[in-house]
Amino acid sequence: MKKVLVLMASYNGAGYITQQIESVLGQEGVYIEILIRDDGSTDGTQGILEDFRKKRKIQWYQGKHLGVAFGFYELLERTRNFVYDYIAFCDQDDIWDTDKLKIALDALSPNSNTTPLLYYCGQRLVNEKNKLIGVHKLNGFRSMKARFILSDIAGCTTVLNKKLRDIIVMYKPSYMLMHDTWILKVCLAVGGKVHVDTEAHMEYRQHGNNTIGLGTGFVAKLNRAKKYIFDYKVEKQIDELIIGYKGKIVPEYEELVQCIKMYKSNRVYRKKLLDKNYIDFCDRGINLTYQIKVLLRKL
Repeated sequence: MKKVLVLMASYNGAGYITQQIESVLGQEGVYIEILIRDDGSTDGTQGILEDFRKKRKIQWYQGKHLGVAFGFYELLERTRNFVYDYIAFCDQDDIWDTDKLKIALDALSPNSNTTPLLYYCGQRLVNEKNKLIGVHKLNGFRSMKARFILSDIAGCTTVLNKKLRDIIVMYKPSYMLMHDTWILKVCLAVGGKVHVDTEAHMEYRQHGNNTIGLGTGFVAKLNRAKKYIFDYKVEKQIDELIIGYKGKIVPEYEELVQCIKMYKSNRVYRKKLLDKNYIDFCDRGINLTYQIKVLLRKL
C-alpha cells in the first residue's frame, strides 16, 4: 500500500479536531502518517493533540502564528524529514469518507511520479451538528486555464506527489492568496497533471469559526463574487510565479501569464482574456464576475 503523509493546520479547534483526526486515521487502503502544526491555540486543542501523540497516532508541534497559507507552506517544508509517497492537506474540523484518500491515489497512481501530480475533489457541506446543508460538486467542463486564473481547488481535498512538493518548496512566495491556489498555479505552469474529481468525498463543516466557507445562499454568492473581483489578486500571484519559475513555465501557460501581465495596457491581450473560447468557467455567474474583474482592471 502507498503511504500518505497528512498535513493538518490547527487553531482553536477543540470542538471538532478529534472527530477529524479519527476520520483520517480510519482511511482504508493506504498507510497514514499525520503531522500537525498548531498555530498557537489557546483552547484545549493542544491537549487533544498531545493525547493523540502519546498514543503514537500523530506528530505535532506549535509554530508561531502564520495564518493558514504560510502555516501549510511551513508544513510542506518540514516534509523533508518524512518518508511517504503522497501528501494530503487536511483541515481541523471536517470529516473524511473512509475511501477519500484511496480514490485520490487511484486517480494519480497511473501517472509517472516523475511528473508533478495534483488531485482535488468536491465536498458535502454540513453544519456544526454534521447535518447536510448542501453539496459542492466541481464543474467538470471548466478549462484548466480558467482554473489557473480563478481556482476552485479546496486545500482540504488536495493530494500531491513528491515531485510537485519538491517544485513547490523551490521557491517561497512573499504573497499567496492561499496555499491551494498557489500549488494549483505552479503545477499547471510547470506542465504538471491535475486530476479534478467532480464528486464529493468528505464533509466540509460550516460554522461561525470557519476562516473560509462555501455558503450556498444568495448573500453568500454575492459576497463571493465581491471577493473574486476585489480581493483575489491574480496579477500579484503571477508576479510571484514569474520570479520563482521563470524558464520553467510551459508555453501554454507562458502565453496566459503574458496576457495577464499585459492586459491593462494591451487591448489585444485584454480581448483574448475576455474570449470565451480561451477562458470559460462554464458558469454564467462566474464568467460575468471574471469579465467585470478584467474590465475593471482588477485581475
